[in-house]
Amino acid sequence: MDVVLIHGGAALSLSDGTVSRLSGIDGTGEAPVHRIEERGPQQHGATDVDFRLDPRTVQLALWVSALSLADLETRRKQLVDAFRATVAAKSLRFTLDNGAVYQLDGHSGGSLTMPLEGGAGFVLRTGVTFRAADPTFYDPDTETVTLITGGGDDTFVVPMEVPHYVGASTIDASTVIDYEGTWRAYPIIRITGPISGPIVTNEATGETLTFKSGVKVAIGDWYTVDLRYGNKGVTNSSGVDKIADVANAADLATWHIADDSEVTDGMNSVRVTGTAASESTRIDIIYNARYVGI
Repeated sequence: MDVVLIHGGAALSLSDGTVSRLSGIDGTGEAPVHRIEERGPQQHGATDVDFRLDPRTVQLALWVSALSLADLETRRKQLVDAFRATVAAKSLRFTLDNGAVYQLDGHSGGSLTMPLEGGAGFVLRTGVTFRAADPTFYDPDTETVTLITGGGDDTFVVPMEVPHYVGASTIDASTVIDYEGTWRAYPIIRITGPISGPIVTNEATGETLTFKSGVKVAIGDWYTVDLRYGNKGVTNSSGVDKIADVANAADLATWHIADDSEVTDGMNSVRVTGTAASESTRIDIIYNARYVGI
């Protein structure tokens, strides 16, 4: 396994021997969980109603060796600088021997004391703590599913030098996202116009993204619906806030791509409907598969 710390745009391997080698790791299995329970009058025990994932702490045991004391001091400083406390998040990227890549975002745990042992030569052993407020790993390679391009069937082409589509051009199209993650993904959905009254439904979960009647995404414009926690919102191509265009009944807070613990085999059937579309209409669903552990 190769472990790389990504910080401030730089990548530092913790396992290839350039600075250190990885001698042990803990905390990368199942994410910490706490159960939510209720207890009624005269009830023995409790009723389990739900659960939440808690922040994750990953501990790395590092072995640092050098050819001289000066070299050891240089490597020691590299690690101290890389793991210093910052407001900006850092990332740990794990590349397994089978080629799978998983990433975890978080911050230094503040326990890099870097003890020096007398008589140990140009070698030191230290432990590193990394805390991830979001305990789920993700594949850093982003997936993009283009659900639909082009207009619907109820149009006809005017025979001109450049074809034009005339008619209501209703859209009713669907695709299946075969999701391999083990934790739900909150995607970014880009709706490229023209289209009126778009509705994006995950038929596997029953959640819908519905826009108010009369809302139209014009040709050359697009709406970006960001469903990620802490980033939820809707903007157009100019960055103007368009969340007021979302219908009150829309599942903006919860719309997600579900894993196989929620839907059969992780198969998410996503459907888009709308009117006034053309050959320029396009809907993209952009996400990173997420995992409860590696």
